[in-house]
Formats: sequence, C-alpha cells, structure tokens
Amino acid sequence: MSEKDKSKGNTQSKHIPKDAQVIMSIMKEVGITDYEPRVVNQLLEFTYRYVTSVLDDARVFANHAKKKTIDLDDVRLSVQMQLDKSFTSPPPREVLLELARVKNVNPLPLIKPHCGLRLPP
Repeated sequence: MSEKDKSKGNTQSKHIPKDAQVIMSIMKEVGITDYEPRVVNQLLEFTYRYVTSVLDDARVFANHAKKKTIDLDDVRLSVQMQLDKSFTSPPPREVLLELARVKNVNPLPLIKPHCGLRLPP
C-alpha cells in the first residue's frame, strides 16, 4: 500500500464519528465484513435510542426513590425493564414439544383423488 493510499484511509476514518468507528470495529470482530454503510447508521440510532431510554427510566426510578443521582441499581432495574418490555425470548423447548404432541394427536385428513390444486384444510 502506498503512502498516498495510507493517508487517504486515515483521512477517511477521521471523518467517521468515533461511535460509528466503534460499531464498525465490533462488526469486524464478530466477522461481519460485508454490509451497507446505512447499517452502521441504523445500529447507531438503535444504540442511542436504547441508552437514552434506559437512562431516562433510571432517572425516573432515582427520582421516585428521592435520590439526587442515578446509581447502579437504578440502571440495572431500567435495563431489566427494557429487556422485559422490548425483547422476547422463545418459549421453553418442553412447552413447544407438549403443544406439538397435543396438536399431532389428530391425524391429517386423507387426500381426495380429484383434479385441481391441493390446498391444506
């Protein structure tokens, strides 16, 4: 790589905000190398919105507890509330197996021999 190319890369990275560089570095570390530039903006927007929401809720919890500053417990409670509200986890495997067992007790109807497209019942 020539000196000109190196300086061009350094100049280009100087125009990218520090937070965007961090997002790009994280993506590189997990093996994501091919992405559109808009992905970085979307991840930044999500991160800013999430952190702002967590800190706003933590401030509400601290005010409710009549504290002047936000502490770690306020942030932990806020993060837990965000997880419960925004992100869902799949049901346990045992629950899904039981639902499948109950549903699969009934056999499928027999296929009628006639012309035309066969659609599920």
